[in-house]
Amino acid sequence: MKGQFTRLIVFLTVMVLLVAGITAVTYAVWSTSEGGSTPATTETGEWEDGSFRYLVIEIGYDGGNKLIKYRQKADDGSDFSAFDAGDTAASGITSVKVAGYDGILTTLKIPQEITVRGGGETAVISVDTIAMLSVEEYDGLRLIEELTIPASVTTIEAGSFMFCDNLKSVVFEAGDQPITLGDKCFYRCVSLDRSKVDFGGREVVEGEYCFG
Repeated sequence: MKGQFTRLIVFLTVMVLLVAGITAVTYAVWSTSEGGSTPATTETGEWEDGSFRYLVIEIGYDGGNKLIKYRQKADDGSDFSAFDAGDTAASGITSVKVAGYDGILTTLKIPQEITVRGGGETAVISVDTIAMLSVEEYDGLRLIEELTIPASVTTIEAGSFMFCDNLKSVVFEAGDQPITLGDKCFYRCVSLDRSKVDFGGREVVEGEYCFG
């Protein structure tokens, strides 16, 4: 009898924890830079802190460039909040590159365009280049298992996803422009099978040891 009572207590405790966990997942919220919120379905609770999930964007402008965190709103990696370029006028930005990923999600979908606010202006800019700095600098790259690259991207620079050990799937969205892959851009991605990469029917120019 005592054993049955103990098992009942353990069962009820597990059920309470399970319900609490489901409730936390259901009501998890990602706070955007605009002050609003977007429902999220993540097991890690509320996303008040943008340092957990963000792309690093390098913007180029007349006179220099800067790196800015671009906060992610959606769990599938497809929706990103606008970022503030500070005193750099949005209309003066000449290039946008994806330079890093410091999230904890295993699925990453690079946005086709981003909204930039700066110098009292707003601009929507197409993302055409991926130039990741290194997995040592951005540990989130090591976690990525599924990567989707939009049709707007025409260049992935050398070494961008080098040593992304867990990367298993790469999908290029269909587009008319060819894609240039720099030297060693997927080098030592030991879980990635080159023959299963979906290039979306695009012409591909590969550098040396791209999938070595």
